[in-house]
Amino acid sequence: MKSMIKNPPSSYRTLLSLLIVFGLSLFSTHSLAKLTQSIDRTDIHAGESFLLTLQVDEDTGSEPDLSLIPKAFTIVSNSQYQNMSFINGVSSVTKGWKIKLSTLKTGKITIPPITVGKQKSNAIELFIKDTSDRVDIVGQKKAIYLETSVDLNKVYVQQQIIFIVRLYRAINTHYARLTEPVAGDSIIEKLGDDVQFDKNIDNTRYVVTERRYAIFPQQSGKLEVDSINFTADINDSSSRNSRRFLNTTRPISVNSKSINIKVLPQPVNTANPWMPASDVVLAEKWSNGTQQLKVGEPVTWTILLYAQGLSESQLPEVKIPKVDGLQFYPDTAQKERQINEKGILGQRIEKLAVIPSKVGKVTIPEVKVKWWDSSTNKEKTATLARRTFTVLASESSVGMTSEVEKIGPVAETITALDDSQVVFWKSAAALASLVWLLTLLLYVRSRNLVASKNTKRGQLNRAKAATLTRSDLKSKLSQAIKMNSASEIETYLLKFASTISTENFRSLGQLANQIDDKQISIKIRMLDANRYAKDSQDYSCDLDYKDLNSIEQLLDNPNQDKKLNVIPPLYPQ
Repeated sequence: MKSMIKNPPSSYRTLLSLLIVFGLSLFSTHSLAKLTQSIDRTDIHAGESFLLTLQVDEDTGSEPDLSLIPKAFTIVSNSQYQNMSFINGVSSVTKGWKIKLSTLKTGKITIPPITVGKQKSNAIELFIKDTSDRVDIVGQKKAIYLETSVDLNKVYVQQQIIFIVRLYRAINTHYARLTEPVAGDSIIEKLGDDVQFDKNIDNTRYVVTERRYAIFPQQSGKLEVDSINFTADINDSSSRNSRRFLNTTRPISVNSKSINIKVLPQPVNTANPWMPASDVVLAEKWSNGTQQLKVGEPVTWTILLYAQGLSESQLPEVKIPKVDGLQFYPDTAQKERQINEKGILGQRIEKLAVIPSKVGKVTIPEVKVKWWDSSTNKEKTATLARRTFTVLASESSVGMTSEVEKIGPVAETITALDDSQVVFWKSAAALASLVWLLTLLLYVRSRNLVASKNTKRGQLNRAKAATLTRSDLKSKLSQAIKMNSASEIETYLLKFASTISTENFRSLGQLANQIDDKQISIKIRMLDANRYAKDSQDYSCDLDYKDLNSIEQLLDNPNQDKKLNVIPPLYPQ
């Protein structure tokens, strides 16, 4: 027995060797499993992305605890991989995660040990370099740079600030990204689409992309508009890569300078609601167009309030004073906005049904809206002048009072109804309800037919207008004004203005923004506010032939320098 142990057979020795190898492999894959943490590069600037790799030498079912990554970093993407191998009878498994990170912070930042199951990686200490507002490339100084500006460095609370970002690029970029502005306690709204144009600076051609924002600070004090960050990949033309068949790229990052703005509080003893704007206009329109009203017959009173430098949500309800002898029934206010070179033009349209209740003279006092002129730093008042109407008796009420006086008191009699009478009145009520329902359906159908006819008429008008000359359009427009046709006036006016200016006008609001005459601009806006009137009796146009001549003179300016065309986006697909 002892001799067998001292000299084991060859088959026994082979089995023993396999058991030892298998045990060592188990020991290496489980007991000596190791979690490593590494980054793909160390020369990192603020805003640039880099790759963090976590790898463990075992097939673990656990995931890395990414909550341990400092909040200063943004996780851009996260992917997973797994490799298996079998060498000399030994199997091995590696599992890893590639995590793309970026940060706008600068200075020393440490990525602490990350845990995967029971394993813990090593810590990594980084030094994030500051990023300038430009990228210089060998042979091409200032190849990419950023400019930011504001129209005002001192404003009142809730006053509009125009913030402009301009990106200059003299080289091609890939995977470009421009961050949005951040400015403390404020409301930020983008103004229109990006504008892109070429500009030559020191014999270098740059493609310039411009973005505009409106910033409304919500509290007084110091407001800091944070820096804007631009990241992209550019072609790497260094000597070590120039011999390769495929072009390689490298990431770049550019930061703008932050901007500080002083925000003043609302001045004491000023009106609420608070309206800091560069211009406020209050206008009105009456559907009857005369100073005479009739008892019981409603007329439509349209009030237009618009403010340059305020959003439509900042415009208050226009307060209407109580008037003895008049009843006001307001409709839901319409809120709209236009975007122009001065920022946001907020607009509020209020329509009221006004019904006189007695004969005689009635006067609507002045309607006022107080606002703060941000250009002169003074409180001003937009006013609708007082208006006096003569209220006439309606034809149906003439002689009614004298007839009523002749009628004596009526004795009240209560008579019990039998079953047949009850059935009769129930049937009559049901029939009346059915007739009312049919009438309602016919009314809705007639309104839909009218709307359809108006749409087809508008399409026909536009088709006709497209083939007319400027003089023909002016003649057609004059006829439409005499006929008081709101849809035809709108169609011919927009086409007429488009033949004068280099701009293709698509809306009345867009045209009103280009007219440097406040009275004509108001008339166009009132046309815009009333363009959906039911018929010509509810609308009368204030424009006349002299206004058409003025519009022609105002728009016929060959030196206009406006951004009229839709520009391709910053990052085409």
